Amino acid sequence: MAIRKLLSLLKKQSGDKNFNSWIKSTSGYAPVNQSLYKQALSSRSHSSVSKSPVNNERLEFLGDAILGAIVADYLFEIYPYKNEGFLTQLRSRIVNGESLKGLAKKFGFDLHLKTTSRRNERPSAYALGDAFEAFIGALYLDHGYNKTKKFVVSRIIKTHIDLDKLVQTNEDFKSQLQVYCQKNKLQLEYRMLSEDMSGKDRLYVIQVFVNNKPYVRFENFSKRLAEQKAAELSLEELLKEYGESARTEY
Repeated sequence: MAIRKLLSLLKKQSGDKNFNSWIKSTSGYAPVNQSLYKQALSSRSHSSVSKSPVNNERLEFLGDAILGAIVADYLFEIYPYKNEGFLTQLRSRIVNGESLKGLAKKFGFDLHLKTTSRRNERPSAYALGDAFEAFIGALYLDHGYNKTKKFVVSRIIKTHIDLDKLVQTNEDFKSQLQVYCQKNKLQLEYRMLSEDMSGKDRLYVIQVFVNNKPYVRFENFSKRLAEQKAAELSLEELLKEYGESARTEY
């Protein structure tokens, strides 16, 4: 029994050492509080199955805000003559779900994220994106804003983001709808009509409201994709209703 406990302890220490090495190679900083990063990589689905109260939702909330602020700060500096609409849309393209999913895979988050997926299955796209935001939140709590900003700017934006290419594309419909409503002085709201379990996945039903008037409703197993599609289709209706004069020009 003593030997089994010793082997288990040695295995845990080896695992913690490897995890710390991954955190340092990813962020550039050795972790001070390893538990923050373990929490960032524990999805809600995993915590519900393992009966653990700890998951990455709170860190995801924090990381989303910190990441958005850092990207906004950086874009504000390098595009001093661009308007609010340009900066808003470019920031949205950098931090959207698809972009975060791709970054999470590049950094190896899929190898460390705890989900309910079977051993040979990959975590879902939205789980990876959520974990990436949670990791940003953990890094911020562990090392502060300045070091987190250095990580985001040097290891994400300058290394993995082609800003020139993003400027030439315009696929973020949530951002487009937001800018359109701002220009037309319209009140925009996304309402979650339902959030139900379908098998092992959660199905989100999102509807767009503009000036409290209901527009398109869309459902998807990814909340972000449901919002994007609802925004795209609602924008089409608004363009017919109000015209295209308020489209943001770069």
